[in-house]
Amino acid sequence: MRLMRGMIHVVTGAVALAFGLPGACISSEDAFVDGRLERLCTESIPLCAVRASCTVDEGSYVSSAFPGGQRWLVRSEVDGERARVRLKLTGLGWPGTELVLQAYTPDCAGLDALRLTGDEVARALGDDDVLEHELELGPRGDHLVEIFSDMSAGFLVTIDVR
Repeated sequence: MRLMRGMIHVVTGAVALAFGLPGACISSEDAFVDGRLERLCTESIPLCAVRASCTVDEGSYVSSAFPGGQRWLVRSEVDGERARVRLKLTGLGWPGTELVLQAYTPDCAGLDALRLTGDEVARALGDDDVLEHELELGPRGDHLVEIFSDMSAGFLVTIDVR
């Protein structure tokens, strides 16, 4: 009888893990994306004389890696909205010396940017390796949002328009 009870506990624990029931662990990456769907970003969308790799919205996230940059299309429905960009590092190899995040107006003439250099990058990321910043989008329409860094790291990005 004792053996049977032990087997029942093992099976119940396996079922709890498989279905995410209480007692199961959630990674910090899963908590960060919060049920959003991953965009593979393999498109080529002409925007501001360059190409965006996909459209990012409130229901999606992007997984990629530095060094280098990424470009995305973000839509705003109302003038004066802001894009809340959240970046989470998923494996830091080298901290780098700069991080640039910028959003262009639909006519590509205006831009709001965050430029961090040196120690500012580490301070902005904090202990949880998450950076959160809002960029002004200006008039409604399609906006080019870019990120660039020379660090060596994987990352996740979510963008919410408000």
